[in-house]
Amino acid sequence: MSKTLLTLMLSGSAFLGAVMVFRAGKLSLAYNAWTTGVRERNPGFNPPPTAEARAMNTKIMSWIIRLFGLFVALFSLLLLLGNLAAN
Repeated sequence: MSKTLLTLMLSGSAFLGAVMVFRAGKLSLAYNAWTTGVRERNPGFNPPPTAEARAMNTKIMSWIIRLFGLFVALFSLLLLLGNLAAN
């Protein structure tokens, strides 16, 4: 794989990780809306959450998305710096 293509892929991954960190609130709201819809369509699978549980799910998912985004961004930047340092 060429160095330019690898640099572009790692830069894109680092950008995606940064977007996940900064947009975690909106992503967790969208995820919880989707899962609530699935639960309402299939009540035997898992009952829909209460308002308190929905708020807690949003908070938990936003932290999980932030941590995953931070991991992706830092790991991509580490690989990118190693790629740029290796002539």
